[in-house]
Amino acid sequence: MFTEILLFGALFIATMSFTPGPANLSLLSVGASVGLGRALPYLFGIWAGGFFVIVAGALGLGALFVAWPQAYLALKFFGFAYICWLGWKLARAGFGGGALDVAPSFWAGLLLHPVNPKAYVQNVMVFTAFVAPAAPAAPYAPQAVALVCVSMAAMMAATSLWGLGGDVIRRIVREPRIMRAIAVIASALMVASVGAAVSL
Repeated sequence: MFTEILLFGALFIATMSFTPGPANLSLLSVGASVGLGRALPYLFGIWAGGFFVIVAGALGLGALFVAWPQAYLALKFFGFAYICWLGWKLARAGFGGGALDVAPSFWAGLLLHPVNPKAYVQNVMVFTAFVAPAAPAAPYAPQAVALVCVSMAAMMAATSLWGLGGDVIRRIVREPRIMRAIAVIASALMVASVGAAVSL
């Protein structure tokens, strides 16, 4: 039974990880601006922040938010403010222009997932919907470890591919106006994806 649930969980995790979201869209923008090679510290920061959120979900963070809804409300609005600030910076930088001469830091990436309410909602869902009922044959801990590994693998693959996609755009598209338009659209979608989660 656990194997079947894990497969369904992996499908859900992959779907959520590879669709556009703040981390993926920001890496598309950064990869196109400075290249994925120069953006590796930012990428590693995103992975570290993502790991924190995934483990928090495994440890039952959803119960904390239910018991203390003010904490989740504060996270939603602080996170949205941070995402707006990051989106504004990326939109101003444009693609391939000189405004973003230095890639965002490891610390900027580290904050991205922990302040993103959508990331918590996704991980709370993973560790509640895709865990088999407690039984001697399938205790919670190994199930949680398996889901953490699947979540990390999907996040690392997805963010890397979006960053590589930005790198490809950087090498192919040379028209500054087109690059600028793509940067603004990517940033706007990043903000909109979190704004939708905040409004729920």
